[in-house]
Amino acid sequence: MTEVEDRSWRMLPSEQALWTGGPTPGVPRDLHWTVASGLFFTLALIMALFAGLLYVASIPAVRSTAFTAFYCLLTGVAIHLLPRYALDPCRFRITNRQVIWRRGPQRRTIERAAITYARIHWHRSAPGVGHLELVRAVPFGPLARKQRIMLHDVVGPDRLLALIRGAEPSEFAGYADVKLTDRLDRNERVIWGGSPVGMSLGRGEMLTGGVGLIVLIAGVIYAYRTGGILVSLEELGLPVRSGTWAMLFSAIVVSCAIILAVGAFLLWKGTWGARADGSRTEYLLTDSRLIIRRGRKELSVERRRIVDVADLPASGGSHNLHLILDAPNARALEDSGALSLFAPPRATVPPVLFEVADGEQLRKLILDRPSGSVPPVDRAA
Repeated sequence: MTEVEDRSWRMLPSEQALWTGGPTPGVPRDLHWTVASGLFFTLALIMALFAGLLYVASIPAVRSTAFTAFYCLLTGVAIHLLPRYALDPCRFRITNRQVIWRRGPQRRTIERAAITYARIHWHRSAPGVGHLELVRAVPFGPLARKQRIMLHDVVGPDRLLALIRGAEPSEFAGYADVKLTDRLDRNERVIWGGSPVGMSLGRGEMLTGGVGLIVLIAGVIYAYRTGGILVSLEELGLPVRSGTWAMLFSAIVVSCAIILAVGAFLLWKGTWGARADGSRTEYLLTDSRLIIRRGRKELSVERRRIVDVADLPASGGSHNLHLILDAPNARALEDSGALSLFAPPRATVPPVLFEVADGEQLRKLILDRPSGSVPPVDRAA
């Protein structure tokens, strides 16, 4: 059985497995799975209540409304069960040449030497557990493509990243609540450290907050008007204690609650939440890599992957530094959103240093490398 298991990875004869593992069992799911399934369950409840109202009023379209409620219920159940069948069976392996992701007969690989940068998403409630996202991101423009492999719910994702990078992790690796400087590789030297100095809000965050404010206002207007309709129905003779009035009241209350909750979340996410994450953002430049930490997310990019730095003006006289990245034999560069109309959203932690004070000095520090470590830019197109 061991030989069959090894053959299923389809490794090269010269490859040697360094680590094999999978998702940590019993770890709570990410919030987006719970929120998405709960949203469809709520929509199913609303549609079921309206189907009951149509049935009581002897209005056609009861069947179509009931089927819509049933489909929403099935969708919620499917989203709730999807991680069990799509994520839990995954297995991961790190070899001396590549990283392999496998789920049944499906298999994806990425060469260790071709990884442009990596992200770590620490779990919100499971200490030492997180997702390790490996990205090969080249080129930019109409031929843009990104190869990603996600090792989700693994123990000590920073230790695995050190293994992939061929470095030796520190004794504090695997603890997300420890200072970033204490979790660096052994013998890794810090050159510069800092944090954003501006508003910590970009156009994307402001747009999110504006959309949330619009949704919140729409929810308040909807609640006011539907409340007036309920009062008028009582004046027209519909008893308050009747089942019809109770179903209508429940459907309206749940609908208003959903609209107001979505609006409040978007408004908070685009304003106070974004500023809180911005205040917790750290930039760290070492002798081997550049690290960006924002809340529970961390981005790590090797300095030898940085070909150039695009310096764009930001708010308050600060600068946004977009890292121009290269990969071996890529023949193209990743601009990190420097040529885009809008800056990439900060919540995703792109390879961008937002709102730094002295952009030119930091740019020189990033590009100051020993001779022989500069990427082959002459081969890039």
